Amino acid sequence: MIAVVTPAFAQNFSSDELDRMSQERQQDIGSRDWGNPVNPTPQTTTSRPLPLSVTCMSATNDTATLYSAPNIHAQKVGIAGPQLAVTNTEVSGWRMVLMNANHMAWIQASELGPYQSLNASHPVDCVVSGERADGTVLFAHPDQ
Repeated sequence: MIAVVTPAFAQNFSSDELDRMSQERQQDIGSRDWGNPVNPTPQTTTSRPLPLSVTCMSATNDTATLYSAPNIHAQKVGIAGPQLAVTNTEVSGWRMVLMNANHMAWIQASELGPYQSLNASHPVDCVVSGERADGTVLFAHPDQ
């Protein structure tokens, strides 16, 4: 005996058929009491001023490395994200990046460019508006 297994394909059901099948399935599983809706606590975006002046910039490639010091042989501390809080401090072709209230990193200045929105069809600007109470950098994206 030979069994033939065919791959699953999308079915073409009308909306009426889908509604009917949904109602049948609902009868099979019965009603559910999910309880009262949960009201999530609003995320606190309490902002305080940054300890130094920064500009929102982007790395020119997705693999730009962040270092602990302005030296290619320094410890690697991460990969640059799509938005960076870059300071005006430059040392021998390296720019200092504010990671959070207590940590800085360095990136080669040649790997930095103006901020680039991740969605080219909906470009937005990027500004560094401060830091949250936990010290993380707070970025804002006002429409252009």
